[in-house]
Amino acid sequence: MKGQRYSFLIGLLAVITIYISCGKGPDISDVPSLEYTGMSKDTIKQSLVTDDSFVLYVHIEDGDGDIGDDTAANGFNFFIKDSRTGLDYDQPYLIPKVPEGLSKNGVFIDLELRLFPPCCIYPDNTFPCEISQQFPLDSLQLEISLMDRAGNISNTVTSDFLYLRCNEE
Repeated sequence: MKGQRYSFLIGLLAVITIYISCGKGPDISDVPSLEYTGMSKDTIKQSLVTDDSFVLYVHIEDGDGDIGDDTAANGFNFFIKDSRTGLDYDQPYLIPKVPEGLSKNGVFIDLELRLFPPCCIYPDNTFPCEISQQFPLDSLQLEISLMDRAGNISNTVTSDFLYLRCNEE
């Protein structure tokens, strides 16, 4: 008899837990929101070849979950700009589509994106990516934004400084 009572209480607790977890989630905007959460390193060797890389970490939240797309036919949806030039850091990116039905209470994504180093840009107009002893370091920040399938554009977040070693081969 005592075992049945405990089984009933455990069952009731499970039903209450399921009810609470299936309820309406936090009030999250349908416009995506980004939070810059870091980089794997802050200093990297400039390069025309991909012999060095770093990881960019960004947290994404979206209330209706219409993040990503399956094809570039609708355009790219994740943008990273180089603060030195205002141009795309490398290229726009395509985040894969979040499957329908997974976004009942909003979508929370911790994105990890491996990026490769850009070239140094020199104040004396030396050709980018040349080895320079006169200008051993260059720095930039990344400006990151996202567009969902409805065309809503997220806030723009700015990374910490990324330092480029310009004087190494």
